[in-house]
Amino acid sequence: MADRNPPEDRLDNLRDRVAKARGETSSTSQPPDSAASLAFRFGGEFGAAILVGALLGYGADFFIHTSPWGLVAGLVLGFAAGVVNIVRVASAYNKANPPDPNAPRIPDDDD
Repeated sequence: MADRNPPEDRLDNLRDRVAKARGETSSTSQPPDSAASLAFRFGGEFGAAILVGALLGYGADFFIHTSPWGLVAGLVLGFAAGVVNIVRVASAYNKANPPDPNAPRIPDDDD
């Protein structure tokens, strides 16, 4: 009974054999994004959230006739959504590419 593989090991073995037959590598790690692509993604996420919030606020103003309060509320909600999106993208990037613990430290003003 000790010579049998658990189901998880057999499944991993099957995945490796299928990937090898397809000519793929079994590792799914991708090289880290460049700093420029990450900056463009931050800007795009933030700008799109503000634009969508402003358009929804303007639409609410148009139909409810509450000008300019719908636009103001839409801009505030779009700004908040943009900040949440940027934090989400940054945390996902940091989780996928952790910083090197052996990297040299930059001195603070207190040092």
